[in-house]
Amino acid sequence: MKRPSATKPSLSLPDLVFFTDRDLGKVVPRLLRENGLTVEWYFDHFDEGVRVADNEWLLYAAQRRWIALSHDDNIRRDREAVRTIMESSGRLFILRGALPPRELAAIFLESLHSVLGLIERHDQAFIANVRRSAHQGGLLRAGAHLMLTFEEWLAGKEAPEEV
Repeated sequence: MKRPSATKPSLSLPDLVFFTDRDLGKVVPRLLRENGLTVEWYFDHFDEGVRVADNEWLLYAAQRRWIALSHDDNIRRDREAVRTIMESSGRLFILRGALPPRELAAIFLESLHSVLGLIERHDQAFIANVRRSAHQGGLLRAGAHLMLTFEEWLAGKEAPEEV
C-alpha cells in the first residue's frame, strides 16, 4: 500500500487516533496500523460477544477525541447515532463501497490527505464519507467528502442520501 503524500495538511498523524468499528473487521485496522496510523480497534475496548449500540461506541470514541471509522452507511440515517456524534463533538468517516477489507484500507490511505484536511478545517462535529469516485477521463480517485456538519445539523439538516 502507498503511504500518503508528503504534501499533507499541518496536522500530524501521531496526534490522531482512529477508532475502527466492528464492521471494519480485523484486517482494516491491521493494515492502517502497518501504514503508520494509530488505530484503536473496536474489540480492544468492547467484548467480542456483545454488540454495542452505535451511539455507545461513537460516544466512547468522541469522548477520547478519536476519529471514528465505520463501514456502516446506515449510521448517517440513525437519528440517535447522528445526535450522539453532534452533541459529543464526534468525527465520523464512513468508508463506502462493497469492497474487500484490503481495498477499504487502501481507499482510506489514498484519501488521507483529504481526511486530514477535513479534520483540520472542522473543529466541531461532522460526518464524512470516504470513497472512490470517477473524475475527468474516467479515472477513479479516492477522497473524503463532508456529508453533515455540526452547523448543518443545528439548522435541522440531515445527512444526504448520496454524496
